[in-house]
Amino acid sequence: MSRPDSPVITTLNHIAALFKGRSLSDGSYVWRAAPQVSDAFMEKLKAKWIEVRSTALPKEFHSKNRKREALNDISFTIDDVEVFPKIYTRNDYKHALLHTFFFSEARRNFSTMCFLMENNLPTTEPLALLSGNRMNPGKETVLFTRKLKDTDIYFYDFREMLHDFSQEKRNAFFILFGKKMAELHNLGIYTEDTDKNISVRPIGETYDLHFYDFDNFYPWRFLNLKRSKHAVRHSLFSKKYDASLEEAEIFLESYLTVRQRPDLKDVLHKEIKNVIASGGSK
Repeated sequence: MSRPDSPVITTLNHIAALFKGRSLSDGSYVWRAAPQVSDAFMEKLKAKWIEVRSTALPKEFHSKNRKREALNDISFTIDDVEVFPKIYTRNDYKHALLHTFFFSEARRNFSTMCFLMENNLPTTEPLALLSGNRMNPGKETVLFTRKLKDTDIYFYDFREMLHDFSQEKRNAFFILFGKKMAELHNLGIYTEDTDKNISVRPIGETYDLHFYDFDNFYPWRFLNLKRSKHAVRHSLFSKKYDASLEEAEIFLESYLTVRQRPDLKDVLHKEIKNVIASGGSK
């Protein structure tokens, strides 16, 4: 169990991650391939996306929230890999500025998933990113990832399933959950909606947790005490399932052991008890 890097080193690692993969120019557009993706796969992806973009989507695509949209009804297969596209359509001055300095939402999402794969933490597998060139972001950016398995369960739904588990099985899950959340935090990755962006993959009698969707991650967003409280609180309490004190303490013990931060135990334990005393997520 390695000790987390300092905030400065962690930030530099994440900035370096923005340049992971290979950059391939294509006229006024740039493709960025994830490190594990071959040139042959990229050529097939380029050709297939031209076909899909021209036949399955309107010429002027407008995302539902004017920022981004996961195309849940569109996927295609290349070399037995089911590819899932997500389109970013934000075009304001802030997006253009972030794009120019390699910090666009799509670029951060793509690079963070590459970074997690490099550090052996399960994530949605990134495949490629298509965007405008540095000085011209264009009207849309497309992130391509491997589609989740049909057996994967969104954490939002999995929480409701916890009610039907035996206490022993719930305790085992909270030990695993605390460990995996700490591994993510040890890599310096924090978003306020991490608990919403987890898929649970059944593997025999246990599970694999896959973290995904890092549009809101910034390399300089350090995991301070306030954010640690937020992460623990939202990991344990939701309208679908509120952890008991026993389950919360099991999670916390696992989480702090991996984070190597026993100094946070009292303050986080107090936070947990305060939430329970106020009715949990109610």
